[in-house]
Amino acid sequence: MLSDAFGTFVVRMVGIALMFVSTTVTARLLGPAEYGIYSAALALAMLLAALAPLGSDRILIRNLSSTKCLTETGREIAIAHLCTAIVATLLLSGSLAAWLISSFVFDQQNWARTTWLATVMFIPLTVIYLRQWLAIPIIGSRRAVIPEQTILPIVFTASLLLMAAAGWKLSATIVAATYAIVMGVVWTGSLQTGQIRDVYGAAWAAVPSASRFNIRQQLRDGLPFVSVGIGSVLSQSFLPVVVAATCGFEKTAFFVLAYPFASLAMVPHGAVNLTMIPRCARHFKHGEFVEASHAVRSAATVMVMTGVALSFMIWICSPLLTMLLGTDYSMVHRLLPALLLGVIVDCLTGPTIPVMQTMRMETTYSHALFAFIPIQLCIFYWFGKIAGIEGAAIAYFTSRCLWNIIVFTAIYRQRGLVMLPYLRVTQAFHENPPQLEHSIRSRPKQSLWKNHSVPDVPAAPARAA
Repeated sequence: MLSDAFGTFVVRMVGIALMFVSTTVTARLLGPAEYGIYSAALALAMLLAALAPLGSDRILIRNLSSTKCLTETGREIAIAHLCTAIVATLLLSGSLAAWLISSFVFDQQNWARTTWLATVMFIPLTVIYLRQWLAIPIIGSRRAVIPEQTILPIVFTASLLLMAAAGWKLSATIVAATYAIVMGVVWTGSLQTGQIRDVYGAAWAAVPSASRFNIRQQLRDGLPFVSVGIGSVLSQSFLPVVVAATCGFEKTAFFVLAYPFASLAMVPHGAVNLTMIPRCARHFKHGEFVEASHAVRSAATVMVMTGVALSFMIWICSPLLTMLLGTDYSMVHRLLPALLLGVIVDCLTGPTIPVMQTMRMETTYSHALFAFIPIQLCIFYWFGKIAGIEGAAIAYFTSRCLWNIIVFTAIYRQRGLVMLPYLRVTQAFHENPPQLEHSIRSRPKQSLWKNHSVPDVPAAPARAA
């Protein structure tokens, strides 16, 4: 787990560094107002891209974690892409309709422009996200994230700098179009080598054999995962749209710039989460409660240790942000404390999303999100109205506390897992601590899983057949 997670961590650290260079260049070239519009459009595009698969991406990664046959892998990928194409077409129509209504009915030009830019970006985002999800169980999380984490920001930043050097006056529209084109180029290039090329070739060959029944079944099975797919986007990435509606587009730029800097402390969290997805799926399938408990607590220990250390370093270095971004963005420094506290709270409960995604808790996760997201939006609205952009930062910390309490309680009640780090840190770095080895020897595996009977879990290929 640590080996794959460390490799993913290194790639994501490089990606984060490149993303900060890209963010800084984009913010300075556009200015607060234009950058606020671009950020809100990108957040809306990310929401549409998460919604487009309609849960089929989560079904896909679960099935590919246990499927080794190339023909079956291609069939699963083909069905997932066909489901995504159907839903994306409907979303594209709705997005264009929203743009027309904003432009000609309500005469809200800034929001019309935001909707149009989101429409331009969400299709490339959809296909590049789907490629990353299917690549994780096939080539490992480290290699799966390399194109999006490294190549994409390098090419995007270089494109903006070349246009600026050529004398172009950059706007949110030009930047959004450039980002969409670069995503398409990177996605095309990522399909040309290795196992990814083979599985996409198998998927293309499997398209004619994908029946309407297969597509309907995949869409139906993926519905409980819709909230899983859009949950993190609505609760985090979609927040710039909410801030824009409450505080205005210019102040949205401050929040959008502060949040990625605070999210530096979440890099280990994201790397370990990607590594834990296939591990949690295997433990759950085989009824290995003790091993699953040790894995999630070890992961939580690593997450919180690195999260606290990185948060402290970010706060110490935060005065440098004004030098990097310019005096127009001096407010960014004041938003960091509340955002960093929210990040630490997320690290404290460990890999909650992989556990819920792979351990048949998607319905619980869906219900929790449906209850939580309106509450979060209300928290952001009222805190933003009362205290402006600083109130929005406090609202983020408050909402993360509430969400982690909800998820921790649900996982403990349904699966018996304590999603907290070890008090003795050294326990996280043992393959099997002594007390767990005794539990494994003294109790049968199938009796360890709380509220779950292992034989009731069908294998993915049987469900697909």
